[in-house]
Amino acid sequence: MAASFTVAVWAIISCTATFILHPAFGATVGVAYGRLGNNLPSPPQVVSLLQQNGVENVFIYDTDHNVLGAFQGSGIKLIVSARNDELQSLASGSASASTWVQSNILPYASSISIIAVGNEVLTQNSGLSQYLFPAMSNIYNALQAAGLDGSIHVSTPNAMDVIDSSKSFPPSSGAFSTSIQGQMSSILNFLSTTGAPFLANVYPFFAYIGAGGSISLQYALFQQNPGVTDSGSGLHYSNLFDAQVDTLIYAMAASGYGSIPVVVTETGWPHAGDSSATTQNAQAYNSNLVASVPNGTPKKPNQLISTYIFDLFDENQKGGAAYETSFGIFDPSTQTKNYDFSF
Repeated sequence: MAASFTVAVWAIISCTATFILHPAFGATVGVAYGRLGNNLPSPPQVVSLLQQNGVENVFIYDTDHNVLGAFQGSGIKLIVSARNDELQSLASGSASASTWVQSNILPYASSISIIAVGNEVLTQNSGLSQYLFPAMSNIYNALQAAGLDGSIHVSTPNAMDVIDSSKSFPPSSGAFSTSIQGQMSSILNFLSTTGAPFLANVYPFFAYIGAGGSISLQYALFQQNPGVTDSGSGLHYSNLFDAQVDTLIYAMAASGYGSIPVVVTETGWPHAGDSSATTQNAQAYNSNLVASVPNGTPKKPNQLISTYIFDLFDENQKGGAAYETSFGIFDPSTQTKNYDFSF
């Protein structure tokens, strides 16, 4: 998760080809299961908690076998991750990727829908970007050799700062940053060819707190507000989440890949650690998000944007700003909700 999204252009917002979608793409709302905490429940307890709350889709940040084993037979579909520190090895050749897939994917394949290769590599971890596309390709080839390329897709999560900050509003002007266009073009072609989705971490919270009051809280929280009309498309936006997602969709279209589906691998609102990070605001954002997702976005109406709320638990070992430890829907010690919320 990256907080360094350039928000200046969002200050403009006043306070006043056809795909057959993979089942995981058509999901409504799932949850990201981060594990940077020393007081978290065991993986079997987590699976039970998720089942009790009707959660059917989960994003995890590695391929820990204890975690993957707990989800086997649960009916919950997973996005699993090849960590950033694994990219160089996975990019080194087909043998390394094949071994990784055989060890970490094949035994748990029935539970896995997508492999997320790296996290926010192009902009937040650019020193690893040379390894990203080769790692994706090698993993896909290993899946293909195992006969799993039709059921498990390969993609990579992107931060919102892949968008050129001068072209991020209105959404119809969306374009990718020139510094990553070559790499992004290769990735988009790969996604289009393999039928995989574009993965994005979309946080209206970061745009709101960085905008110095020029974005209304109601617009960020899906609450009643005047909204804004895109001067280029004529489409009206009543919330910031839809505007950010559509900016990505327009950027892909500008690159020649307007039909690639989007999966939002992270979004959420913290309940503590900032003046705007309150229990009330976190509850409002996540509840309104769940209600909004089935409607699609103005650019893609009635098309579900599969979305994962960050985070299942507060993670007390995360670094960074104070709010980073307070995105959890559930308290890890008690496994009770931090606020009233239903998926």
